[in-house]
Formats: sequence, structure tokens, C-alpha cells
Amino acid sequence: MKEILTKHGERRELAKLFNVSEVTVRNALKGRTRSELSRRIRGAAIQRGGVEIL
Repeated sequence: MKEILTKHGERRELAKLFNVSEVTVRNALKGRTRSELSRRIRGAAIQRGGVEIL
């Protein structure tokens, strides 16, 4: 799974939005987890300007 890069401070905002820890967001954006929550976090990150990289 590809990693998603976000702008500075976006991980914290995503953590607040989904009421999870920043570690959970980091793992989702790095593609380490494949749960439904991770998919939702990844989708929100892309909608908010995140970019997938190899």
C-alpha cells in the first residue's frame, strides 16, 4: 500500500476528526493497517490535500 504525505499539522487534525491517536493516523497513512477505519482516514487525508507516493 502506498504512503500518503500530508502537510504539517494535518495528522493531528485527522486524529481529532476521527477521535483516534496520532499513532493510529500515522500507521494508516503509512499503509501499515488495512482496517475500515484506516481506509476512512486515508480517504479523508487525500480529500484534504494529501498525496500518495510510492
